[in-house]
This record gives sequence, structure tokens and C-alpha cells, in this order.
Amino acid sequence: MITQDQLPLVALSSMNDTHLEEMIIINKLDSAAKSNNIDEVRTSLQELIEHTAMHFFDEEDMMEEALFPALAMHKAEHDRHQKELQSVAAYFEKHQDPSAITAYIDGSLTPWLLHHIQTMDSVTAQFMQEGLSGGCGATKGCTTGSC
Repeated sequence: MITQDQLPLVALSSMNDTHLEEMIIINKLDSAAKSNNIDEVRTSLQELIEHTAMHFFDEEDMMEEALFPALAMHKAEHDRHQKELQSVAAYFEKHQDPSAITAYIDGSLTPWLLHHIQTMDSVTAQFMQEGLSGGCGATKGCTTGSC
């Protein structure tokens, strides 16, 4: 289980809200897996996949709009994570093993999510926030870095 106080906060409230929503879904999935509720695991896993896809799409769209210089690297990490999540879902569909979901949440998903927010998302949000507040960060057409 992830607690709200474990979630790192970033400079954009919309990103923080999305991370909180994701935490709630992950915790629901974790509870279902720990209680061996196969149907709820399947439902929550699908909800997590859909939420993650929308989360990443929205975030990548914001990065593209802001001309975030590390977009390709950040997107590559999103793509890698989504493939891993799809692989876990496929494994679950084949084996219907809730303990595999718990192991994934504890051993990979939670540590990855917290680290990703603390590092990549934090830098991304700061860049976008500076652009919103009139700093050079997201100023289209700024090529000198001294806007």
C-alpha cells in the first residue's frame, strides 16, 4: 500500500492530482490481490492500465507543448513502464495468480512510481511551472536560454 504522505509533490497540482488518483487505483489493486479476489484484480488492473495510459498521454502532451527538452527520454521511460504493466496483466490473465500482482506492486511498481515522480516528474513539472510563470522554461521559440 502506498500512503499519500509517501507521494512526492511536484510543482504542478494537476500532476499531483493524477499521481494521487493512480495511488488510489494501485491500493485498490493491492487490496484485491491480497484478498485473492480475481475479478477485482482483473478490474483494477484494467483500470490501472487505462489510467496510466491517459496519465502518460496527458503528461507527454504537456511536455510537447512546453518544448520540454527531455521529452524523448521521459516518454521512453513511460513506454517501458507501460510495456511492463501490459506484461504483468498478460501474466495475470494466463495464470490468475494474485500473489504475482502483490509481488509486482511491492517489488517494482511502487518503488518505480515513487522514484519516477521524485526524479523525472519533478524536473518536468518544475520546467513547466517556470514556463507558466513567465520564466524561459516553456517559452516557445526561446533558443538562447536567456529569455
